[in-house]
Amino acid sequence: MELGRSQVFFDSSTRGFAEFVHALPVAVFRETLDGRIVYCNTALAEMLGFESCGELMDHPMTSFYHHAEDRDLLLNAVMKSGRVVDAPVSLKRRDGRPLWCRLTAKALVDDDGALVHLDGVLRDASREIEKRGTRPTLENMANVLSDFVVLLNPDGEIADINKAGSALLGFRSEDLIGRSIADFVIPRLRDLFSTFLSIVVKTGREEGILTIMDRNGDERHLEFHAFVDERQSATAPGHIHLVARNVTERIKYHKEQLSKEKFIGVLEMAGGVAHKLNQPLMIMRNAVNEVLSGMSGKDPNYDRVLKIHQQVERISEIAKKIGNIKKYEPMDYVAGIRIVDIDKTS
Repeated sequence: MELGRSQVFFDSSTRGFAEFVHALPVAVFRETLDGRIVYCNTALAEMLGFESCGELMDHPMTSFYHHAEDRDLLLNAVMKSGRVVDAPVSLKRRDGRPLWCRLTAKALVDDDGALVHLDGVLRDASREIEKRGTRPTLENMANVLSDFVVLLNPDGEIADINKAGSALLGFRSEDLIGRSIADFVIPRLRDLFSTFLSIVVKTGREEGILTIMDRNGDERHLEFHAFVDERQSATAPGHIHLVARNVTERIKYHKEQLSKEKFIGVLEMAGGVAHKLNQPLMIMRNAVNEVLSGMSGKDPNYDRVLKIHQQVERISEIAKKIGNIKKYEPMDYVAGIRIVDIDKTS
């Protein structure tokens, strides 16, 4: 039977994706609640000492934890917050040799909010941990998970907050109870926060980046995972758990890199514009000077040509400044648009 075009494309794209996953330099897997491996890539099989993924999948993921309680702690943390990032995990290979890893995992839930699968990425951290000389543990998973944990009622008022969260905001925990979390959202996003809460209440969960202001007015960027507590009464909306990591420095770094890239683009454009302007400006200057030198001051067009000469010289000065731009210095223009301030950058 001849395959249709869509079937051929589907088969080839699926095969290509599988090849891509197996070529990744980190271990990728999906496991069930009881630890059965549903999917994995070649890197995981090799990391744990198996010849193939098929051979590895006959063994539950739970059998590779050095301490069985670590898997329970990890699973509880994921069920509570939806994810873990770079959690230290003590595993053992097929032959029993120890293996330290860093695990980033995310919970996959069904329509009722129940955990179905755990998708994870493992990277070998043995050298990193041995070099540091200290063995991390999962006993305090809150420190691994987040800097900020807050419990909100459906209206967005703070019902409870951890010490790290209150410290980040710059207040005592008891002073924050009853206050709306919207008070700390940056002004330009504050009006949208009620929409965000309604989405969480309706869908049961949401994730993204939230920018808040601390007591000093400094912006803090939080990578959050929000979910409704399903244990609340079915007759009333549940409270909202907001679990977040402070990613301010990471976002600041990316902004600085973006700014540098913009500046490099400005320099390249400025050099190109200045170079392209120089030749026509030279021709215009020579032509205007030639016309002026052959005109009498009494000629009715003399003043007009003189003005053209002055504007050509002005354009020449601007072109020179564009070619000498040394730093990125924006200025406000109109309608919120910012442009490069040529006078301050050269």
